[in-house]
Amino acid sequence: MSVRSLVRHGIAMTLALPLLWALNALADGPSTALAQAGEWRPHLRAFARISARQQTRLSLPFGARIRGLPVQPGGKVAAGDLLATFDAPRLRRHLAAWQQARREVRLARKHLKLLRTGNQEHTLTRHDLMAGEQAAQQAEGRSELAWETLAADLDQLNQKAAPDRLARRIHAIGLSEVARGLGRLKAPFAGLVRLRHAAEGEQLAAGDPILELESLDPVYLDVGVPKSQLTEWRRGQSYWQGGGEKVILQPLAGVPRLDADTGLWLLRLVAHNPGYRLRDGAWIEVHHLGDPRTVAWVPGQAVVSRNGRDWVIVPGDKGPKPVEVRVGPTAADGLIPVLKGLEPGTQVVTEGAYEQLYRDLKDLIKFVD
Repeated sequence: MSVRSLVRHGIAMTLALPLLWALNALADGPSTALAQAGEWRPHLRAFARISARQQTRLSLPFGARIRGLPVQPGGKVAAGDLLATFDAPRLRRHLAAWQQARREVRLARKHLKLLRTGNQEHTLTRHDLMAGEQAAQQAEGRSELAWETLAADLDQLNQKAAPDRLARRIHAIGLSEVARGLGRLKAPFAGLVRLRHAAEGEQLAAGDPILELESLDPVYLDVGVPKSQLTEWRRGQSYWQGGGEKVILQPLAGVPRLDADTGLWLLRLVAHNPGYRLRDGAWIEVHHLGDPRTVAWVPGQAVVSRNGRDWVIVPGDKGPKPVEVRVGPTAADGLIPVLKGLEPGTQVVTEGAYEQLYRDLKDLIKFVD
């Protein structure tokens, strides 16, 4: 035998010894364990992008000079809180026009009352009375139009005012003070001040942004998951872990959207966010526990993996045989859940399972090479 042959023969024997020892041990009776029935819940993880439930960029429908901005970026506000004060010539003009229209209505009604009295006393004609009634109706129409114009301005400022109450305020403190008091921008909803675009004393044109407000309780989360996990994510419970607290996420009805950039399917969830810990545009890791199911639990050493496939060795009358299975991740106690391919109560080999699967010496040498 040549030296080269001896070397090859020596390598083959060196590789074969562990396998031969394992096979001898199996010949004496392999160590086995009973696959135990138990509950298992799939635990999935994915990243989600947070988006505010509502966002708005606040501006004025008319030019104005900013008198005050009591809020700062990052500040929390409640619905109706004061965001800015301002002086607006247009608002003052519309208020004055409405006040003048109300005066004209009062005068027209007073004149009509005199006409009716004169008509009854036959000092005025029916034609005079009809002219007075028409003038009163026209005055009332102008007053209603002036109020609608003013009310539209107030509505855009998120302010509600009753005409009679506003008229009493004008009578009590004067038009200038009322106009100054109406120059207030209030929060349309509770949220967080995202950005502040204007400064105190700045003169703004109509539509110039003053600040941006976003609603962050609740918030939306778009979770990207592979298509193979869509069914699993639709069942069970999703949550995120923050500050030692487990926050439950609720799924929203709707069809998932395909993200062309990542190839993942986007599921929309919603979460309460009272402390505003979740911010618009941020990314967080989301956990998902699927529905519990009954599986067969086996010791970790009973499972052999090869080329992306998993196996267990099952003793039989004609000797041990491999069974292909689908398994979940190893638990903290070292047990592995067998999801498919093995029934609870089945005996599995726990010692030498790897060698038994590759008991052919040629396959073993080929695998090592």
